[in-house]
Amino acid sequence: MKRRRSLVGAVTLLAVCGATCTLVGWDAVAWAKPAAAKSAQPAVLKNDIRLSPERLRWGLSLQQVAKVYDDEFDAQYAPVYKRTDPGVEMQSIDAEVTDKKALIRRMKVEFGVTPTGVDQGPLKGEYSYNNGESMTRTQLAGGTQRYFFFFNDKLWKVYDEYKLGSKLGTNWSAAVSALTELFGGPPKLVPADQTAGKHYDEAVWVTTSMQIRAINREDQKIVAVAYADRSIQDDLASHRTNRLGSPDAMDSQVRDATAKDPVEAPKPSGGKTKKK
Repeated sequence: MKRRRSLVGAVTLLAVCGATCTLVGWDAVAWAKPAAAKSAQPAVLKNDIRLSPERLRWGLSLQQVAKVYDDEFDAQYAPVYKRTDPGVEMQSIDAEVTDKKALIRRMKVEFGVTPTGVDQGPLKGEYSYNNGESMTRTQLAGGTQRYFFFFNDKLWKVYDEYKLGSKLGTNWSAAVSALTELFGGPPKLVPADQTAGKHYDEAVWVTTSMQIRAINREDQKIVAVAYADRSIQDDLASHRTNRLGSPDAMDSQVRDATAKDPVEAPKPSGGKTKKK
């Protein structure tokens, strides 16, 4: 019999159950340690996967996603309010909830025609410029950072960052093993390829409606898991037809405004200029 260890964590993400997918908490999932996952092709999982919370689905606008989490935060803090007396402490809780609700709306980043600071971080390659893409984020219970990616204000990808040592184990190998057990099949292992814009090793699973990528950011003490709508992921090139020009290129108006005046020809030295 394989030894099992229960994972204790906070918020539900997803799990496989029966012929359809059911949402359960991470603490309800028992992991068996499988052999290292090896596969030439992604496993097309028999069971589909859906995101949590249950109302989160592909195609929602940023404001609709924010409303989903407004309700989630209200439910999450309801027990806290019940055991807190009115006064300074409750006002502090009110401020905390308000800040959490505002974060998704406040942290929106548009990937238009101007490079952003996101390019300097690990999410580079998860989006493109000048194709109607945008992103925002929130923090789940337990400290997981969740990023939302949109095409024309329609949700198509969710990207979660897990700290090593939490739900997915202490290293990349353990994370792949845990996810293999959870999803019910081995992934395709894809090495990093800088020329193709892939900055990290990945493990990839496929369902009928979703592509799932585990992303090896072990050097940052993180394993990320990205869930993408297959209807977009499988035809991504057609959604990303425009390219951003060189980030070092100077806007023409800025160039004209900062250009130096033409250098005048130097006058002959030594007195008056001779007339021809």
